[in-house]
Amino acid sequence: MELTKKSGLLNSRKKPDLLHGSLWKSMLVFSIPLIITNLLQAVYNIVDMIIVGRFAGATGLAAVGNGGQVTMLILAIVMGLSNGGVVMSAQLLGAKREKQISDVMGTMCVAFFGVAIAITVVVFALANPLLHAMDTPPEAYQQALNYLRICVIGTVFIYLYNVMAALLRGVGESVIPMFLIIVTAVLNIVLDLILVGVCDMSATGAAIATLIAQIVCCVLVFPLAGRKYEFLNLKNVRLRIEKALLKSILKIGLPQAIQFTLTNISFILVLALVNHYGNTAAAISASVTRLSSFAVLAGQAVMGAIIATSGQNIGAGQYDRAKKGMLIGIVYALPLAVVFFLLSEFIPQTMLRIFTTDQAVLAMGGPYLRIFAWSFLIETVMFCLFGLLIGAGYTHVTLSCAIINAFAVRYALARILSTLTPLGFLGIGLAYPFAPMCSCIICITFILTGRWKKSRVRL
Repeated sequence: MELTKKSGLLNSRKKPDLLHGSLWKSMLVFSIPLIITNLLQAVYNIVDMIIVGRFAGATGLAAVGNGGQVTMLILAIVMGLSNGGVVMSAQLLGAKREKQISDVMGTMCVAFFGVAIAITVVVFALANPLLHAMDTPPEAYQQALNYLRICVIGTVFIYLYNVMAALLRGVGESVIPMFLIIVTAVLNIVLDLILVGVCDMSATGAAIATLIAQIVCCVLVFPLAGRKYEFLNLKNVRLRIEKALLKSILKIGLPQAIQFTLTNISFILVLALVNHYGNTAAAISASVTRLSSFAVLAGQAVMGAIIATSGQNIGAGQYDRAKKGMLIGIVYALPLAVVFFLLSEFIPQTMLRIFTTDQAVLAMGGPYLRIFAWSFLIETVMFCLFGLLIGAGYTHVTLSCAIINAFAVRYALARILSTLTPLGFLGIGLAYPFAPMCSCIICITFILTGRWKKSRVRL
């Protein structure tokens, strides 16, 4: 089978073989670019916080934190839906039917474009009531509104990029997405320094910088993927929706989208509780959330490797190898979470000083971060468990975890501890580690039953 064309450095590199040979080596080779990509994406997101915090203070941080929470919800939807493409492409490759991936690409591009347009219109129109419902601090409200409305314009570009990134991950390709994130992260940082630092545009400048970087990323991914993989070349793809494929994609991706959406809605509800404690608490929450994105990025990246590994091996009927991939992933993902956990426990104010020098934020944020940091370890393990189940198509299990954790655990516990106990604001931080703990218990129980070995994907 012809998977690649010989053209250029990115095209000539051999992708890791997740179906044969040493899984320790192939998963490491596949995971390293994914980890670097997630690291750069975290930088890509966190740079707004650092630069805005330095030049616009706590008000700018609160604005990006509140507006960014909505954009994270938009991203969560596409990340969930696109996992349907990851699993489909992985299992098609494992079954030696890679040419059908072109049809998956055409279906996803058309469907995701339509969804992106609808989300853009709805969020742009409802930006005011959304921020009001989140109890956004008055002094940060206008900046948060500007940030949200500018960022939502980039939804189409984010969604189309994620279609391609999902298909690339599914076939074991992780270098092209890494290269693109390097380019766009550098661009975003430069634009942030110009628009926020030099032009004093605060959160608005950060949003414009992010939008431009997203457009560039989307424009570049199609020719790069198409030059290396014939089945991802637009000239070989029919841009139309095939109902059978869309049904299979949604069977996997829709529960994931609902899962990620509910999780992010619970974050928004928790943020509303945080905002009750004022601008300083909102700035702490925004900073700790960004720090958390670094702490768990190895777990999220390795989850992508586990999804591809389990998907390909389940497609090939190699179930023991799929499970082994999950266990290897846990070993690779945990060290980074441990480092961030220890740093957050022993020098929490130093960690927060990355984002701001506001003394009130540092004094109040130290104890909050120490409590929150336990979630770094538990979430990392949770992501690896999710990877095996998603690769097998059992996204309804992870959806069940989200429903229980997002509302019955995270939000309910945060509300109870913050309003009915003397803990107050610290009670919100205490709720975070308990949610992924429940997910781990549910997933481990399901994996031990062995039911995941019966794939839910119809190829």
